[in-house]
Amino acid sequence: MAIDELVGSLGVKEDVWCNDLYKLVVKREPEKCVQEIAGRLGLPIRISLSYAPRHFKAGDTSGFQSTALSETDCAGHGKDGITAQVSIPDSVPLFGSPSLVGYPINVRISENCLDRPEIFVTVMAHELSHVVLKSLAHPKKDSELHTDLVPILLGFRDCVRMGRKNVQHTTVGNKTTTRTTTIGYLTDPQFEFACSEVTRLLQPHEHDKQHLLELTKSLHRKIHNHTEGLRSFREYLNYLDAHLTRKIRERDAGPIVQFHASGYTQDWETETKKAKLHLDSTERFVSGLIHYTAGTVKQLGNQTRSLRLTSQKLDRATEEIDRDVKVLRRNVGLMFRLRSWMDGRRRGRSLNLKRS
Repeated sequence: MAIDELVGSLGVKEDVWCNDLYKLVVKREPEKCVQEIAGRLGLPIRISLSYAPRHFKAGDTSGFQSTALSETDCAGHGKDGITAQVSIPDSVPLFGSPSLVGYPINVRISENCLDRPEIFVTVMAHELSHVVLKSLAHPKKDSELHTDLVPILLGFRDCVRMGRKNVQHTTVGNKTTTRTTTIGYLTDPQFEFACSEVTRLLQPHEHDKQHLLELTKSLHRKIHNHTEGLRSFREYLNYLDAHLTRKIRERDAGPIVQFHASGYTQDWETETKKAKLHLDSTERFVSGLIHYTAGTVKQLGNQTRSLRLTSQKLDRATEEIDRDVKVLRRNVGLMFRLRSWMDGRRRGRSLNLKRS
């Protein structure tokens, strides 16, 4: 139920790459890491990061000012301390509004979180998810359970999986004690269920995205074939014009005269330009598509239908070119046909090399 309540507002997102986030923590650039996490959650805010001492006690002025937020301690000391705390003003701008760009948000975190990059990322993703829900004015903005689900929905599944458990081993004499602390509020079964649900929600969208990618590849080939056909048409026509002594077949004389009409190839050229422009815009859309909201899913469907229609129009134009090229080919010399064919093969190989 909680996932359903969130998906309508947030959608679902493909998993983000965790290692680059961990590297920022290792390089002692936590501020950059936090800004990157915020960006991946769709928050264009400006974050001020401060630290509480490793061994603070609740109530210390150097520690956290509240004990009402996160209960877990990422150092593995049970649930008596606070790992992180985000200060969110009641006047935080709405999600997606220009006012949210650069909006200042203060986050305070335990120093010891920097010792484990995966825990740092997990904790910060949770804390910034509070900002996401607050800026959405979501009915469950104060629920820690819903807040824990936000990073899982928005691409941090792998990061959370790596950072939600802190295991410590203590050896005294010949006895070793293992202590495991879970970061966050989801039980292990709840976490695994949430991950499975996100996979289930993502699968049809990723399938549709892959289908659109296949359509773009197909359209690339069709544009190449269309362009080659148009080139052959012009080359053959120019060849005939330069060899007027050649005998033209009687049944082809009328069509060849029509080929010389002003603007005869204009529609074919227009279809090529339209297809290239449509292909470029579609590739830009699909290359950045990792977040599936109601709006992007609808756009994905529209792009697929529109590109399929463009492909069909180009097919019809290419068929017209091929028909006319056959007329011309019947009236040019064998050697010229072979040379034109070989040139086309070389251009095709060159295009494939560039694309690969």
